[in-house]
Amino acid sequence: MKQKILTLTTLLFFSFLSFGQGIQITGIVKGASDGIPLPGVNIIIKGTTNGVQTDFDGNYAITAATGDVIVFSYLGMASKEITVGSDTVINVQLEADTEQLDDVVVTALGIQKSRKSLTYAAQDINAAELSKVKQTNPVNSLSGKISGVVVNRSSSGVGGSVKVTLRGNSSLGNNQPLYVVDGIPLSNPTGGQPNDTFGDLNGGNKDGGDVLSLINPDDIESLTVLKGASASALYGSAGLNGVILITTKKGRAGSFKVNFSSNILVESAAYYIDLNDKAENDIEDFFNTGVTSITSLSASGGSENAQTYFSYSNTFASGILPTNDLKQHTINIRETAKFFDGIVTANASVLASTQTIDNRPVSGLYFNPLVGAYNFDSPGERLSSYERFEEFDDTRNIQSQRWFRPTFDIEQNPYWILNRNASEDINRKLLASLNLKFKINDWLSLQTRGTYDQTLLNYDKEIFATTEATLAPSTGRYIFNEQDIRQIYGDIIASISKQFNTISLSANVGTSTTRSSTEILNADSGTAGGLQFANVFSIQNFNANPQVSLSQTSLDKKVNSVFASATIGFNEKLFVDLTARNDWSSSLPSNNNSYFYPSVGVTGILSEVFDLGDRISFAKVRASYAEVGNDVPANTVFPERQILFGGGISPLNPVRPLGEVRPEQQQSYEIGTEWRFFDGRFGFDIGYYHTSTVDQYFQVPVSTGTGAVTVGVNSGDIINQGFEGSIFITPIQTENFKWTSNINFATNDNEVEEISNPSDDVQIDNQVISAPGVNTFASYLVEGGSYGDIYAQVVKRDANGRPIVDNGALIINDENPDNTIAGLEKIGNANPDFTLGWNNTLTYKNISLDFLIDGKFGGETVSLTEAVVEGLSNNSRRETENAPIEVVDPSGTVSTLTAQEYYGLAGGRNGFTGEYVYSATNVRLAELAIGYNFKLSESSFFKNIKASAIGNNLFFFYKDAPHDPNVSLSTGNALQGVDVLGLPSTRSWGLNINLTF
Repeated sequence: MKQKILTLTTLLFFSFLSFGQGIQITGIVKGASDGIPLPGVNIIIKGTTNGVQTDFDGNYAITAATGDVIVFSYLGMASKEITVGSDTVINVQLEADTEQLDDVVVTALGIQKSRKSLTYAAQDINAAELSKVKQTNPVNSLSGKISGVVVNRSSSGVGGSVKVTLRGNSSLGNNQPLYVVDGIPLSNPTGGQPNDTFGDLNGGNKDGGDVLSLINPDDIESLTVLKGASASALYGSAGLNGVILITTKKGRAGSFKVNFSSNILVESAAYYIDLNDKAENDIEDFFNTGVTSITSLSASGGSENAQTYFSYSNTFASGILPTNDLKQHTINIRETAKFFDGIVTANASVLASTQTIDNRPVSGLYFNPLVGAYNFDSPGERLSSYERFEEFDDTRNIQSQRWFRPTFDIEQNPYWILNRNASEDINRKLLASLNLKFKINDWLSLQTRGTYDQTLLNYDKEIFATTEATLAPSTGRYIFNEQDIRQIYGDIIASISKQFNTISLSANVGTSTTRSSTEILNADSGTAGGLQFANVFSIQNFNANPQVSLSQTSLDKKVNSVFASATIGFNEKLFVDLTARNDWSSSLPSNNNSYFYPSVGVTGILSEVFDLGDRISFAKVRASYAEVGNDVPANTVFPERQILFGGGISPLNPVRPLGEVRPEQQQSYEIGTEWRFFDGRFGFDIGYYHTSTVDQYFQVPVSTGTGAVTVGVNSGDIINQGFEGSIFITPIQTENFKWTSNINFATNDNEVEEISNPSDDVQIDNQVISAPGVNTFASYLVEGGSYGDIYAQVVKRDANGRPIVDNGALIINDENPDNTIAGLEKIGNANPDFTLGWNNTLTYKNISLDFLIDGKFGGETVSLTEAVVEGLSNNSRRETENAPIEVVDPSGTVSTLTAQEYYGLAGGRNGFTGEYVYSATNVRLAELAIGYNFKLSESSFFKNIKASAIGNNLFFFYKDAPHDPNVSLSTGNALQGVDVLGLPSTRSWGLNINLTF
């Protein structure tokens, strides 16, 4: 009996032991949004220490018993719990955790902070949002997606630079934000920007481009916009206008992944002035169908101690303008490694990019093929008849320009300009950085970083003989420009993270140095110097006379800085943020080259302090104040006198400061609040800001006893204030269908409080932003006005609004002297009063739909294109289709003019621009993407395949102007709110394919 009991007990024991050991559960863990396997997912039996991690391909195996709860957790993903039943294979998909992703944000100098502790406005976009509808310049994708950010695309086509304004224009100098890549300020030089509506004799109103188009959009992990002075104060004067932080991708431990994407876009000219049928047919034949191809390949992976990321991308584009092409190649390598058990972390990266653009389009009237194309009105002929643009001149034994009428200073055969006034831009970028971080102990770390940033810009223009004499001598002309721009940056930062009971401290103290140097070589045979032998384009062929320009310029600037910041948290409910920085700039006088600026902010987490109920997930209020200083460009305060080509020194005295030069100062404060409801399905972030920029340095002509000289002064006060906010909502979320929606809005009120400080020795009535030149468009800063005010020549009208005509000519209005400068009257402002963006993503199973509606409301724009066409030809539709216009003479006698007669009087290159003013309000379908995620078997070679049909700038729901108001002729301060024969905006559509394996 005892033997039977012993046997039974033994069997029960082993049965129980077998049950306790459980069964083996296997499976694969993927991301729900893209179906890509997730390596390194933590998998644990709830309530035990029994756990494993997924391998490179997301596979796992764990032993569990029936009834056990397996917990799957991964950074950035919502944890998932599954109870073990009879199934031995459990595949899991993890959803992105919005609150977890939002918990940490990269701020100034690459410092990471919890989002809830921020005392200022910061908004970010992830990589997927930037690549849905990919563009050659990734910054163009920000329009409508970030509140308070106004993006204007360049009119110079593919590879063109971009104008970004955060919270309005505030300075007479640079208004562009600072771009920062992985915590390091990026040098973003351009080869020059247009500033004259008429055009530039030295090659035309050309866009020198920027380095942002050299960045591969697929290399970007996330992009964060720091909007105000409080957010960017640690960057010093470079961050005066806000900061756009770009975080690039890097390899991840425990995985190896290869991504391939191909993007093909077809574009066509879509938004240009309304021409009559014949002229429109000519223009449609003249423009090409543009094609842009962006291909990117990346590979990443690594172990716990070393990770690698490598990418290569190329862009090939043919623009809508014949002969305009772009070729671009970019390589990016990033290596991350840990040494000495994680005590030392090294991060090294190299980005190399080269871009070649043939015949980058210009604006204005000089060297612009659109002048002749838009104004071609030869009876019985087509513009395409002059595609054979030259004919042999046996008297000179050269090919000469062929056109239906004599050429003049602004009009030539457009095909001649494209082929015999051709240009080439070559832009190259090298960005190499090294980051070493030392973990001293649990609460102290030390980081040092260094970056070498070099940009090479080359511009080459060959102008053949028989080009219009205003632009080139009879033997032709050669223009060559080369710029070598280098920036060396280094910093050392000590970081402290310490908890004292209920008080947390996160502090940083450091020092940095930035050295910028520029070498410029400019060679131009000139409009009078010319070439010795016709059409031989080399510097050696320049004629040796004073009209030839050959110059070399060297610029150097150093800025040394010390800075500190501290965020103090009280029970994780109240946070106080303090920063301080002092800069020493070599571009300021040695006795006044130091400027200090602090910032202070506070934020309270209302949802932690008060019981707001289950419906309110999160609530906080914030307030901050900051001051930021600014210096001046190199060689500004004490410029060197020019050594003339051929010997001697320029007799012209360079600009000298009037009195002591002071750093420009900006004071800014903002308040805001953030709320989330219903477990994060609905929320908003809204704020108010006020910025005052004083002591701005600018140059003015001053009359003296010996004549007029130019002096530099510190003066003025420009104020920007407004509201901005974003709203996000997930209206529908089911097992198969999800709709997320984001609305971004902003207002900005700009006022020129002062032009001259009352104590200044020189009192200034206005400051020129866009000079009128020989045109009748200008922009001035006037006390009581706004940045971007537009001035135009306005027609005088009688009490009934009828134009007054005297002896066959329109009369300039003289009844508004308080708003008139040099005969030009203020007629509006180029900047919008209000911006609105509505971004949506809808997913149903494997199908996705994304669309963006972008709107700008208020502001005015002037079409000098229309004015020029109506002054030189009869090609506009309204000249032939509009009803007669009633006019009066000075005595009050009423008569009529045909539309063609009236607009012929009003138009022209120096006509009545007040007749060509339009509302800049526009609402457009900016982006559209329809995608499909293919379901793949476990044995498939590919881990993920997604294909999308995409469209960009597809149509306007509302637009009053005859051109696209979102296109800018210049990314500088001038030429805002005007179109002067810029390349028309395009509509594009295409296909995007993403492969992961």
